[in-house]
Amino acid sequence: MSRSREATEPTTDSDVPSVAAVFGVDDSVPYETERTVQRYLSQETRHNVLQVLLGHPSHLASTTEIAYYVPRSRSAVSDQLADLADHEILTQYHHESNEDARDVPADFWGLTVFGVSLLAEYNYLRGLPVLRAVHDATHKTETVKRHEECPRPVLPSAVEEAFDGDERDAADVPGDDTTLADLREETFYADAAPADPSALNGGADGDRTLDELF
Repeated sequence: MSRSREATEPTTDSDVPSVAAVFGVDDSVPYETERTVQRYLSQETRHNVLQVLLGHPSHLASTTEIAYYVPRSRSAVSDQLADLADHEILTQYHHESNEDARDVPADFWGLTVFGVSLLAEYNYLRGLPVLRAVHDATHKTETVKRHEECPRPVLPSAVEEAFDGDERDAADVPGDDTTLADLREETFYADAAPADPSALNGGADGDRTLDELF
């Protein structure tokens, strides 16, 4: 698995691996790369992890945040994070100034330059505004809020620029009649906010555990 690190810029294009090399496919076989990548990205837990990161305001999230939103066990989420890191799609970015802070993470998962270019190629970035709207409408525990609001490193500029560009492009695309209500029906998030927020945590004392969410 990729080691935690401060966000850094790739030095040259040669630092970004090829899709064929990462996935171990023979690029000369027609459509073999496309089939392999689509199969890989569509695995449910892995797909949901990527959606969490795409919808996150910073596109950087702690393991606790990701595990809260994805309706799987923490160990299953951790396994897929490790696998995405092995495929150089994600890495952990380290924020040294958080090391001595109480109750906040110092390591955050985010896309690599290779990862964001791969997702752009397979049209994963076009839904950024919708995923962000779902994220913002999702109920969050105090722990998740604290993690989301804490300081974190800056992503490499190539990653930031890919997100910024696709957010602008997607906002200008006409004819997309998907509504937030539609997304509430379809979202995989652990506890997407209902139309009536007062229904949240009815009769519960304090934050619920992940087991109680499912």
